[in-house]
Amino acid sequence: MKHLPILLMLGASFIAGCTTTPPVAQSTVPPLAIEAASATRFVETRYDVRGYREASNPDLRHEPHAVYRRTRVPAAMKEDWDNMPRTTVAPSSIAPLPPSEELAAELRLQRQLSAEVRCLQTALSEAEQKMNAQYARLLKQNAEVVALREQLEAERNRLKVEGPASTEVGTAAPVTTSLGNSEVKW
Repeated sequence: MKHLPILLMLGASFIAGCTTTPPVAQSTVPPLAIEAASATRFVETRYDVRGYREASNPDLRHEPHAVYRRTRVPAAMKEDWDNMPRTTVAPSSIAPLPPSEELAAELRLQRQLSAEVRCLQTALSEAEQKMNAQYARLLKQNAEVVALREQLEAERNRLKVEGPASTEVGTAAPVTTSLGNSEVKW
């Protein structure tokens, strides 16, 4: 019974949980001052963040909450933000580059190089087609050579088995030369 007050105190603190609110992250770096070419205004956009657990400390859980973001837009923009695509308003940090001769010269050079690359691709494609045709011809000739070689070997084997043909009057017997090895090496 003497531990009852301690148990009650632990139970109450366990049920109540932590009542302190977690600190809200605030930006310490001031935003860059961008000089606008025309009048601008800020619009707040709400983003809902679902609940999640801290990656570095899984015991820490964040409840679902809203995050607001301030965006600078032209002052003349209409208020109907729900149906407007994001690409309608360019960020104020992006300003179109003024026309320059260096940029124009670079673009001309890029177009010229692209045209040359296309010509080289066409020539390479034609050369590849010619090589494929030549390769097909070589394969066909190789098959013919193999067939002729087999035919020649079959004829040699037939002559070895039958022996030299009998000579008739007025015809000379074929002259055979023996090199010691009867196989032909290619």
